[in-house]
Amino acid sequence: MWQSMSEGSAGTPCAATGHALLAAEQAQLARLRRQVDERWRALALASARPAQSAESLERLYDAYIRAVEAYLARQRALNSPREDRRRAS
Repeated sequence: MWQSMSEGSAGTPCAATGHALLAAEQAQLARLRRQVDERWRALALASARPAQSAESLERLYDAYIRAVEAYLARQRALNSPREDRRRAS
């Protein structure tokens, strides 16, 4: 699939399309990374407040874990086509 999305009509790689896809994927990965950082900061600030409830901290922690999992899943998805191409050669 990766190869078919980045090939022109003659079956040759279309550099512009491939670079645009890679740039969009990298931008999405950067956005997910910012979400991880934001969730971590929110959790750290909340845990420093003495009046913060355990339930509130647990919700913030869960949101942080979900953000990390989304980031790692996207990172794996971006790396897997490259690994498949390396194995094939």
